[in-house]
Amino acid sequence: MLGFLHALEIDHMLAVTAFVSRRPALATAARFGLRWGVGHSLAVLGAGGILLATGLRWPEQWDRGGEALVGLMLVLIGAWSLRATRNLHLHPPAEHGDHAHLHTHAAPAANQQQGTGHDHPGPHHHHHTHGRGISWVGMMHGLAGTSAVVALVPVTLVDRVTVGAGYLVAFGAGTTVAMTLFALVAAAAMRQAAGRSLALGRKISMAVGAGGVVVGLWWIGRALAGG
Repeated sequence: MLGFLHALEIDHMLAVTAFVSRRPALATAARFGLRWGVGHSLAVLGAGGILLATGLRWPEQWDRGGEALVGLMLVLIGAWSLRATRNLHLHPPAEHGDHAHLHTHAAPAANQQQGTGHDHPGPHHHHHTHGRGISWVGMMHGLAGTSAVVALVPVTLVDRVTVGAGYLVAFGAGTTVAMTLFALVAAAAMRQAAGRSLALGRKISMAVGAGGVVVGLWWIGRALAGG
């Protein structure tokens, strides 16, 4: 339960939603959430395993550096999301078999001006890069912010390695399940909004990007202020 609640923190949700908003298909969104959760869990398990094996304590000064890095990462993700929002397109069912298809990519200028559809010359491979990217984002989140407080510090207080390892595994499972479910909800909401109005979908995507920049700057400021 602690891992589940930890996943639903604002910086985590903003980062994952930025990825989901580019390709809000439910299956793709579920993979984004799953990859983030796995990356986060591996980072926590690795760091926690080292603490359990060595008996070391999590250095408090690492928290501020980690917060600054996460803040910078959120600013970059937010800026990336804002830049990509203008390329958000909704393809009608006729263009994709029997379902509407919402995603971002650079469309030909003529089609953008005329508001018509556009071709897809060849398969899209960019989602594989995004999958790896969201995994790295999850790992970064796993090593910074409140992860240290709710996951890494508790294991240093446990005498039995098996109990500590079990705690980390359960924490990771809860985190992964929560973020996968959240990504599905975010994708469904994005598709619903864009289905009513593509302009509304773009506004939501812009709000997510702006939110990432604001929260990232707040994290950086808090880290620089020392608390």
